[in-house]
Amino acid sequence: MKKISAIIALAALTAALASCSWKTTGTAPSKPDEAETTAAAAETTTEAETTKNTTAAATTAKTTTTTQPDPLGGGAFEYNEDGAVVFKADSGDIDEQTIISAAQALFESACRTQWNFTVGCPFKTDEQFVETGTFNWRYHHISDSSIKTLADIENAYHRVFSDRYDADVLSELYIEQDGGVYALAGERGADIYYTGSKITEITSKSDDEIVFTVENYYSGSDYGEGAHTETDQFSAVIGSDNVWKAGKFTLPY
Repeated sequence: MKKISAIIALAALTAALASCSWKTTGTAPSKPDEAETTAAAAETTTEAETTKNTTAAATTAKTTTTTQPDPLGGGAFEYNEDGAVVFKADSGDIDEQTIISAAQALFESACRTQWNFTVGCPFKTDEQFVETGTFNWRYHHISDSSIKTLADIENAYHRVFSDRYDADVLSELYIEQDGGVYALAGERGADIYYTGSKITEITSKSDDEIVFTVENYYSGSDYGEGAHTETDQFSAVIGSDNVWKAGKFTLPY
């Protein structure tokens, strides 16, 4: 009986010592540290937020990136590699608003092409030059290997502009001499009053050409004129392959 009492007393003493040790250190070995738990939670939240933000940014970038020139977003037409407009189906079956949208895209391409060929030069040039004409204008040698004759210039130009209409201006800006081709490249500034252009309606239509009204907008003029609109004509010549090229055209700036 005394032996049993001694065992019970020893067990009680051991339990008391263990309890005392927990109270002294103030830490229960089996409980996770609160600071570590908070830090882990914060790290998880930050990681989740970063992933969310990255995903959102990627989604936004994907949404805002587009190569479709059709303002209606219908995908009825697109630019080819030359800058002409190509319909995916017979353009004769397309509604009027889409046709006007295609004309707007072609007009803008025509503006860029005309500017590049007549104000600057879209081909590489080197330091060689010749001076000719009444005013001894300086023409720069075209070093681009694809340009050997004036006909090569015209062929490049007619990738966007129909050869139905003469490109007489090219013969004034490019010349052949000494076995090479030279460009005037008489660069100038654009009309500072020009603000934009809009194709507004179809004027006439035949089997292979559509004529449009284009409104060119200006904020003023050198003569003190206020904001005004100038109306002009623009046409699209339609090829048998559903490729549209610019026909009647005047650079608005």
